[in-house]
Amino acid sequence: MSRAAKRKVEANASDPHKELLSLFKAFGYRHSTNDLFSDFVEMSALAISNAVDRHHFEEREKRYLEIAKKYDREELARFAQMLGALTLTFEDRVQRLVPNGDGLADILGQTYMMLDLGNERAGQFFTPYTLSRMMARMNVGDGNPYIERDGFVTVLEPACGAAAWWSRWRTHCTTPGATISRRCMPRASISIRGAPT
Repeated sequence: MSRAAKRKVEANASDPHKELLSLFKAFGYRHSTNDLFSDFVEMSALAISNAVDRHHFEEREKRYLEIAKKYDREELARFAQMLGALTLTFEDRVQRLVPNGDGLADILGQTYMMLDLGNERAGQFFTPYTLSRMMARMNVGDGNPYIERDGFVTVLEPACGAAAWWSRWRTHCTTPGATISRRCMPRASISIRGAPT
């Protein structure tokens, strides 16, 4: 994300999004920001999934507790505050939603880039939601012919990252994305469905 884009996002960020960013920074230097972001997103995805799907509960709970061991009680409480701020940020975006979906955005992607976690050498770049929406429309249109014929839209997006492109089609996607970064998988999962697959 360019400095100008970062300034624009920061200037337009809602109070809950600003709170989310400040909660990340409140950890100080005890943990790397990269690890904090990755652990927060994975723990959030695991918690959301375990709340609605008991099928793999034990496996996910084991992973959750494995990550939680790295943090003290106060830090774990901060993770809960961060999930609350993230939820309020999503809700704020939905309230500002206009008919074309311009109010939505890849909030986790923006947060990731605003924390300076992107890796240009690995090809990790923030894709603005409006560009992702345009690409989805160009490639799939409104999806109706596929939905009428098959009942769903199947999309192959091998460089999905945090799923900005997919989020436009989240109710119709039937195949998981492939991504190099383990850090992106839970982000993609939250962006697409609100819980991991």
